[in-house]
Amino acid sequence: MRFAADIKLKRTIAAVKWLFVSFGAIFLILNILALTPAPFYMHRSLGEDSVWESDSAANFRPDYVVMFGGAGMPSGSNLIRLYYTAEFAQNLHTPVVLVHPQDSVCQAEMTKYLVGSGLAPDSIFYMTGGSNTRSQSVCLADSFPQLRSVNLLIITAPEHLARTLKCLKRCGFKSIRGIGAFESTVDFDLTLDKRKLKGNQLVPDVESTNLRYTFWNYLQLEIVCFREYFATAYYWVKGWI
Repeated sequence: MRFAADIKLKRTIAAVKWLFVSFGAIFLILNILALTPAPFYMHRSLGEDSVWESDSAANFRPDYVVMFGGAGMPSGSNLIRLYYTAEFAQNLHTPVVLVHPQDSVCQAEMTKYLVGSGLAPDSIFYMTGGSNTRSQSVCLADSFPQLRSVNLLIITAPEHLARTLKCLKRCGFKSIRGIGAFESTVDFDLTLDKRKLKGNQLVPDVESTNLRYTFWNYLQLEIVCFREYFATAYYWVKGWI
């Protein structure tokens, strides 16, 4: 009995060591990647529709702008999507369909934003069924069957764009293009003036913007991208895309 217990203990210790080594290796890889431009291009590739980029609005005239939401209101995620939605709907003179879970506050606030941006209230439609991308795509096809055969411009978070387009195609939407709601980059000087900052001179100043901002931003992008990769793999296994 004691011999069997010793074997079990050794196996448990070996498994714990393997687990720690694996997590350490993953952590090291993530940190190394964050020092390179890889996370930026990973995120960019998820949020770009190559077909839309190639034929642009000159050859594709949307009949509807469809925004996939999902965050609270106000929130950075929803506000930037609404910004893109209002811009394209105004420029292309198309009605809008807001795909967002039913909420007593969000729908009113989202409508208020779009109307304040110049859209007519009667040009805004709602689809509040579904709670994930697959169920929302199914509900959109059931609630607005006429949309399956017209041109749709889809706007959502960059990391969700590729999966959203694939879900919609799986549900029978034939002519769709997508826009990822990317944030704009800053264009001002971020260097520090040591003389004005003062403070403890024994502690070195962090001059590099890569260490102050880029590294941490890229770590966040890695989490976003890998989460989306796992979600896409799950959708593929389920047969949803």
